[in-house]
Amino acid sequence: MRAPIWFLRGPARLASVVSLGLCSLSLIGCGGSSKAPPADKPSTTTAASDVKSLLEKATAALQQRQWKSALETLNEAIKLDPKCSNAYFQRASLLADAGQAQAALIDFTKAIELSPKDAKFRHTRGFFLMTQKQIDLAIADFTTAIEINPKHMQALNNRGLALLSKGDLAKARADFDQALQIEPKYVESLINRGFVAYQSKQHKQALIDYDQALKLQPENVNALNNRGLAHFELKDYEQAVADFSKAIARERYSAKFYLQRRACYLQLGREAEAQADAAKVAWLRKLNDLNRNVAQEPKDAGNYLQLAQHLIAGGESKVGLASYETAMQVQPKYGRSYSSRAAFWLSNGEFDKAIADCNRAIQIDPHFEAYSIRGDAHFQQREFDLAIADYRKAKRVDAQVAKAYQFRAKRLAAEGKTEEAKRDRERAADIEREMQGANMATPRGGAQEQEEESPPDVSK
Repeated sequence: MRAPIWFLRGPARLASVVSLGLCSLSLIGCGGSSKAPPADKPSTTTAASDVKSLLEKATAALQQRQWKSALETLNEAIKLDPKCSNAYFQRASLLADAGQAQAALIDFTKAIELSPKDAKFRHTRGFFLMTQKQIDLAIADFTTAIEINPKHMQALNNRGLALLSKGDLAKARADFDQALQIEPKYVESLINRGFVAYQSKQHKQALIDYDQALKLQPENVNALNNRGLAHFELKDYEQAVADFSKAIARERYSAKFYLQRRACYLQLGREAEAQADAAKVAWLRKLNDLNRNVAQEPKDAGNYLQLAQHLIAGGESKVGLASYETAMQVQPKYGRSYSSRAAFWLSNGEFDKAIADCNRAIQIDPHFEAYSIRGDAHFQQREFDLAIADYRKAKRVDAQVAKAYQFRAKRLAAEGKTEEAKRDRERAADIEREMQGANMATPRGGAQEQEEESPPDVSK
C-alpha cells in the first residue's frame, strides 16, 4: 500500500502584493492634497520645509535599516506638524512591522482622518487589518479604496484574498477578474484566480492561469507550487515532480515541497527517490529544532556547533562554517568550537587549517578531542612523531594509532635505527592485541584504517 497523500489536500499558496516591509517605505511629503495650506493653518512655509526634510531623513534611516532613528525622526515630524498625514502613515507602517499592532492601527486611522480620499492609506490599513484577522473591516477598507480609485489593482486583489478567507469563491474570483482586466499581466491575481479554480475542482482551468503566471515570472514559487498541486490532482505526476523540483531549487529549506514531491514519487513507484525526500524532510525538521534552540539561547556556542554539524552533514558546508564562526564570536573561550571545526577541515583534506584550529582549542582547553584530531592531521601529513605524541595525549588506542607506529617503524628502520623501529613494531602489535581483546570490530578512521603498504601520500 502506498503512503497517504493527505498533505496535498491543504490549501495551495495564495499571492499578495502588499507588504508593510520597512525597506519598501518611501516618504515624499505631507497631506493628501498638493494644494497650498489654508491661511489659518498653524504651520508656516518654513515649518513645512522642515517637516519635508525630516521625512527625507526618515527615509534615509529606513534605507539604512536604522529603525529607531526613523521612528524618532517621524515623531519629530508629527510634533512639528500634527496634521501631516504621511508622517502618521509611515510611522504606522514602521510600528506594524515592529509588531505594535494597536499603536499602528491608531496611526493608520489618524492618517486616514487627515486624508480621507487617499486610496493608498485605505488600502494599506485594510491589508494590516487582514493580517490581524479582522476580515470584515479589511474588506470595508479595500472597498473604500476601490471606490476612490476603481483601478486600484492591489485593493482588488487583496479584497479577493479577504473574500477567499470567508469562503466566498465567486466574489473573490470577480475581484481577481477585475484586477486582470485592468492589468492582464498581474501575476498575483493570476495565481489567486488559479487558486479559486483549484478550490472549485477546475484543475485544468487553474493550470491556464498558473501557466500564464509562469510565462511572466518563470521562477515564481507560488505559481510553481500551485501548478504542481493541480498536476497532481490531474494524476500527471511527472509534471508535478518537475514543478515541485523547481520550487525546491528556489526554496530548498521548505519541507512542504519535499513532502509533495515524495507523494508524486510514491505514485510513480520511485521508492528510492521517495525515501530520499523523506530523509530530507527529517533533516529539515531537525534543522528547525536546532534553529529554535539557537533563537532561545543565542549566547550558547554549543547550540551553534550542533547547528553547524547538522548543516554540514546535510551538504550545507558554507552555512555550517558560518555557524562555527558565530559560535566563536558568542563564546570566544569555548574550545570545542575550534576542535569541531577542525574535524570538518580534516575530513576535507585541509590539514593545516585543522592543525591551526586544534592548536587554538588546546590553548583554551586541552581536550582529548583536539589532540586526537590534530594527531590525524599530522598522520595525513606523514608527521608520525607528532601524530604519535598527540595520540598519546588523547589516550587513543585504535588501528590508526597502530599504523602510525608501523609507518614510523619503517622510517626508523630505513634510517638504520633498528632498536627504535623494533619498539614501534612491538607497540603496534600490542595495540592490535588490545583491540582484539576488547573486540573492537570497527576501528576509528574509516578508509584510512584499511591495510596500507605505504604512508599516506599528501603530495597531490
